[in-house]
Amino acid sequence: MTRYSVALLSLALVSACNRALEPAVGNDTHVATPLPSPAPSPSALPATDLLRYLGKYPFDLVAGRRFVDEPVVRAAVARVVPDADIRDTVLSRDATANPVVEQDGRILSWACEAHNCGPHNWAIAITPDGRDAAVCYQDQDANVSRWYPAGYRAPSPDGCPSGE
Repeated sequence: MTRYSVALLSLALVSACNRALEPAVGNDTHVATPLPSPAPSPSALPATDLLRYLGKYPFDLVAGRRFVDEPVVRAAVARVVPDADIRDTVLSRDATANPVVEQDGRILSWACEAHNCGPHNWAIAITPDGRDAAVCYQDQDANVSRWYPAGYRAPSPDGCPSGE
């Protein structure tokens, strides 16, 4: 191997160290599922006035967004509810709901499983700026009735508060 060949090979190796890996060619379409990001802190989110949802259903579009899709609501629920399945249920649009109300200085959004509202319902109680929240979750079939964070309120045997 000549000195010129060694120099070219060295240059090629050094260049390759700074390149990003290229995807492998083939039929392998497996993509790793990204791990969920930690919920952003309330101060990292843009200011939001959730009062605009009062009287609307949590799935109604208000200024182009649904209550359950608001970043501050989603972040607040992620902060207080450690169980991913319960978070998914509480933030789902596949539910029956009451209009959003104000109760005890918080915005209250209540929803339930269609055709099973009594035994399976939930509520989000959040300050109008989205900085503080609590979630009630009741599933009689699973014998679960509790508030997140723990101790926010005593669970009611009648389900989560609906604002009615």
